[in-house]
Amino acid sequence: MAVIGVIAVLLIVLVWFLWPSKDAGPARRERPERPDVDEAELEAAERDVQEAADEESVRDWGPGTGHKPLP
Repeated sequence: MAVIGVIAVLLIVLVWFLWPSKDAGPARRERPERPDVDEAELEAAERDVQEAADEESVRDWGPGTGHKPLP
């Protein structure tokens, strides 16, 4: 009888930990204010990468990669 009681308590505690709370929503992902970044240009670049036909057309050519910019 005691084993059933212990299992019941453990199940109650487990449900209590896993039950979502009222304020548990998805984490907000806000970008910090960056006056030196052109948001429109950044979003256009992200869209270009997502819509690229192949990986080679959007490869990284920035500083430290050893590659020259694409023509």
